[in-house]
Amino acid sequence: MKLAARLSALYAALLGVTVLVVILASSISLVFELWSFSRDVMVAKHEEARILVDQYRREGVSLQKAAPEIVDALSGIGMRVTVFDIKGRYLAGDKTLRPRPLAGVLAAGGMSHYIPSSLRGPQEVTDRYMRGPPMPADPTRLEPLSLTYVEGGYVGFEPSFPLLLVSLIPYWRIVLTIAAVAIVLSWFIGRLFAQQALRPVNEVSDSLRALADGDYTQRRFLMAGVDEVADLTVAFNDAVASVATAIEHRKHAEERMRQFAADAGHELRTPLTVIAGYIDVLRRGAIEEPRIARQILATMSIEKEHMRGLIERLMRLARLDSEAPPNIEPVDVAELLRGQCEAARRLDDRRAIDYSVDGLKTVDADKGELSEAVWNAIENALKYAPDAPIHLSARRNNGHAIITIKDEGPGMSESERLHAFERFYRGDQRGEITGTGLGLAIAKRAIERVGGDIAIDSAPGHGTAVTITI
Repeated sequence: MKLAARLSALYAALLGVTVLVVILASSISLVFELWSFSRDVMVAKHEEARILVDQYRREGVSLQKAAPEIVDALSGIGMRVTVFDIKGRYLAGDKTLRPRPLAGVLAAGGMSHYIPSSLRGPQEVTDRYMRGPPMPADPTRLEPLSLTYVEGGYVGFEPSFPLLLVSLIPYWRIVLTIAAVAIVLSWFIGRLFAQQALRPVNEVSDSLRALADGDYTQRRFLMAGVDEVADLTVAFNDAVASVATAIEHRKHAEERMRQFAADAGHELRTPLTVIAGYIDVLRRGAIEEPRIARQILATMSIEKEHMRGLIERLMRLARLDSEAPPNIEPVDVAELLRGQCEAARRLDDRRAIDYSVDGLKTVDADKGELSEAVWNAIENALKYAPDAPIHLSARRNNGHAIITIKDEGPGMSESERLHAFERFYRGDQRGEITGTGLGLAIAKRAIERVGGDIAIDSAPGHGTAVTITI
């Protein structure tokens, strides 16, 4: 059974229990009220019984003949009535009713012995005095409302609890009918409310099933309330956003990996093809000619070094692409730039290579990765700006460390500048300059790992400036 159906059934059950409790409590209250009311009614019934008997007596009807009509007239809600003759014999009414005071009254010789003297004549008082000692206490004092004396007999009364319950049947019939209608309506209305309240939950369930089937399209749900369902939709939105971001990152990573594998295969295939071709030449007899053999071996050695450098850079790039976090520590900027300048001068001592530091002492970064990024930018300048001065500088700007590697070389075209950080891209004017096209890609990845940014500013004839911002 669905949750909406269970909730609507629960609403109906709770209403049913509430209605039953109300009916039970009201019925008990009514019974007590009717029971108390019946006691008051019995007082009036005594006088009514005397009036009826006197009326029938004046009409010449004896108590024995009038007894059934008297019972009908005196009977009411929750009231049992029985008529007896002067000797206590049953005449009409409820045969099971025989008031306890009746036996005492009959044993004493009748109710007239207990009528107060103020209500009798002088002869009655004298007769009572001449009979002897006083009579025992009035037995009707034990239950004064259960028996009344009338002309020619007695009338007994008693409230009937079963009759009171029977008198509540019309009330129960009406109330239970209303309760049944209310429960049915509450089930339908509760189901509508439950379906409306659970609609976001159903939508989230459908989206989760779609997500499980491979549909990673983000679906966001907006809830105006602040209840548990709204919390669920917020959690779902966050989870879907995280999954979508992870999937997008995975797609980009897979695309980069495919491109990386294709580019690496292409770059490695070239030196391997050259080496394989020269080996074939040597096998066909060129090894017998020393001069040709030496040229072939020299070329193979160059290709070997090119392939080794490419493999090393690929390994560095793979390491930078790994999930291992960088080792962040304070790096002395002046010492870093001084070491880079000295290394560059050892490779080319004919050009001017200098550095300057303005207001910047240290920067938080991975020293090895930052050094590699700066060196790759310097190496690019050494290759593509021959004999041009190279200037290294460092400064602080708005809380950021800015490191710039600038050369006064021929510069780059706009197309080359836009693609400079792509892996294996070497530009349109590379000529015979050896390289792998991975230097700036490695530098970009190293700077990105510490949350920094790297950019190139270049134009033909105006040199090239690589700016690192951390």
